[in-house]
Amino acid sequence: MREEWRLFAAIPVPDDVRQRVAAAIAHLQARGYRAKWVDPEATHLTVKFFGSVATDSLPDLTRALRKSVTGLARFELQVHGAGAFPHPLRPRVLWLGIDGETAPLAQLVEQVERSAGSFAEKTDERPFHPHLTLARVRPEDLATLRALPQELERLARLPPLPFTVDRLTLYRSELFRSGPRYTIIEEFLLR
Repeated sequence: MREEWRLFAAIPVPDDVRQRVAAAIAHLQARGYRAKWVDPEATHLTVKFFGSVATDSLPDLTRALRKSVTGLARFELQVHGAGAFPHPLRPRVLWLGIDGETAPLAQLVEQVERSAGSFAEKTDERPFHPHLTLARVRPEDLATLRALPQELERLARLPPLPFTVDRLTLYRSELFRSGPRYTIIEEFLLR
């Protein structure tokens, strides 16, 4: 039986961004909102979720990801805005927005898809929408989210928080009852 790991490629974020995520979660929790909150220390900007990948394919996947960052220079993004998927009145995911130099980000996403997309269990048909997840909303949590659009608007008015993207990281995700644990497999530096 072959071993498989649950893998994804993402952009790691600095401490001040993780602190912004923690503050946003604390703000929403103080309103009495319930949800499955993320661990702010594990915050990242997902570029591509691969799902289960055979461990004997790791060398090929890392080669493909290394190729996907070739020629890409560092760029600046910022945490700005807040929202919910699919809609603030019917939320399943609460998030903080990402903007800034989104053209290089889109190029990175496209190159990862072109070079390494075949390693994914399935292709995501939805357009890429960069965000930092705050929480996943369970059906039993919906009644607690009173005035959610107004609270998201408050978070959206926070000043933009810039950060530099200088690498793409391949992570292993292990699911535990206490929440997922992410382990860095390899990092791919942008020039």
